Amino acid sequence: MKSVALTFEAARKLPARPKSLAVARPAPAGRIPSFDYLRAFVIALVVAHHAVMAYCTAGHPGQDGDFTKATAPVVDAAQWTGFNLIVSWNDGFFMPLMFLLAGLFVRPSLARKGLRRYLADRLWRLALPLIVGILTVVPLSYYATYLQSGGTMGFAAFWAHMVTVGPWPSGPMWFVAVLLVFDAGTALVLTAMRDRGFARKPARIAPVHWFLAFLALSALAYMPLSALVGASQWLTFGPFGVQESRIGLYGFYFVAGVVVGADRLAAAFADRWLRWPVLAVLATALYFTLPDSIGDLASDAALVVFSAAMAAGLLALAVHFGSRQSAVGDSLGANAYGIYLLHYPIVLWLQYALLRTRWNAEIKGLTVLLLGFGLSWLGASLLRRVPGVARCV
Repeated sequence: MKSVALTFEAARKLPARPKSLAVARPAPAGRIPSFDYLRAFVIALVVAHHAVMAYCTAGHPGQDGDFTKATAPVVDAAQWTGFNLIVSWNDGFFMPLMFLLAGLFVRPSLARKGLRRYLADRLWRLALPLIVGILTVVPLSYYATYLQSGGTMGFAAFWAHMVTVGPWPSGPMWFVAVLLVFDAGTALVLTAMRDRGFARKPARIAPVHWFLAFLALSALAYMPLSALVGASQWLTFGPFGVQESRIGLYGFYFVAGVVVGADRLAAAFADRWLRWPVLAVLATALYFTLPDSIGDLASDAALVVFSAAMAAGLLALAVHFGSRQSAVGDSLGANAYGIYLLHYPIVLWLQYALLRTRWNAEIKGLTVLLLGFGLSWLGASLLRRVPGVARCV
């Protein structure tokens, strides 16, 4: 049986489909649809994560206008323990996987564009949406939190207070800021070291060996820092922040994507792919059945194993099932970044609008998820039709 990697190579050589039969926009040069689809799926998980946080148990809003004391941006009295599991499952793996996916195409993109054009592209793609986002998306999102906590200022006064006095949380924009630093730093290092062999692709290794090495290095990147600063501490600077214990983990996943690359990763997961989803299921079962009394060290080790196993399982599923393009998949892939940028205020204001309804938590959570994702997808699609905006989102 031919490998999926060979299928990708053959697909690139096929003649273009006649316009009358075209149902989807072709993938950009050097892209692999499987990984674009996986990125869209992970961003859907991000939307789901934020959609159900309002309905997790033991949540409470801020008081007297102090929204920083809330356990979630919007907290509803309707709560369900099942949403706790969804949030915990997502939190264990989806952001490291997003950094891994972001790193996959850095090397070919840098080789194709050169350093100057690559950095200019990153400024348009990351820096500009980041600046616009922290000035618009973030204040608009947290105004719902402020109102629920008893605040009385109008939005204009709230915005001015946030950007001049604070607090000024980053919301989902933290990922864009960290990715910008990783992208720019990696591009500079690869360019500086290319004559010494640092920019060459590594030799092919067996998937099992790759996974064991990945697991060991991710443990080194995460566990010492987590033991030093604690798992929940955030490092903040103005409107920018990142979970301090996971800086090394995010950086390692990103660098791993850069070093291995999309083509090599696709080839690694093409054969005997089923073992990896099975491993992910077993790791999930272990992660959620460990007792709370195991201690921080064992808990951190379990997180490392769970995160790596989930990444491997989802990558294998994407490679096996995502090699064929579709109109829906291509639309999601093209609009995934825009969905990520736009979804937060949409989700939070939907949660705020449902606070006084008598629906149960499950119905509210599902409603916010479906409407939030659908409206974000629609908004991203419309926004990308504005001349020049598609270059940014």
